[in-house]
Amino acid sequence: MLDIKSWLEATGLKVSEERFLKPPPLPYIIFTDNQEVGGADNKNCISDRSINIELYSIKIDHVSEKLIEDLLNKKAINYKRDRMWIDTEKMFEATYDFNLIEKF
Repeated sequence: MLDIKSWLEATGLKVSEERFLKPPPLPYIIFTDNQEVGGADNKNCISDRSINIELYSIKIDHVSEKLIEDLLNKKAINYKRDRMWIDTEKMFEATYDFNLIEKF
């Protein structure tokens, strides 16, 4: 099973699951990993993980976005990217949403 945190740390950016208690300097990544497990013949053997990656930056950060997109493309993961300005925080957020189906 893919360790999302270690995988995202390959970008060289700070990474945390769910949140940082004390956020580091921008840019950084926060991710969530929700999982549904099922199978057949009274045996769980398939994991469907719904993963959300959030990149926070002071400006639109094409370099950091490319680092994330290169990881996704290398594993041929289909994803949806959205980007928005968070006015209250004065920062940009780029989100990547995808499902990762794994057999175990």
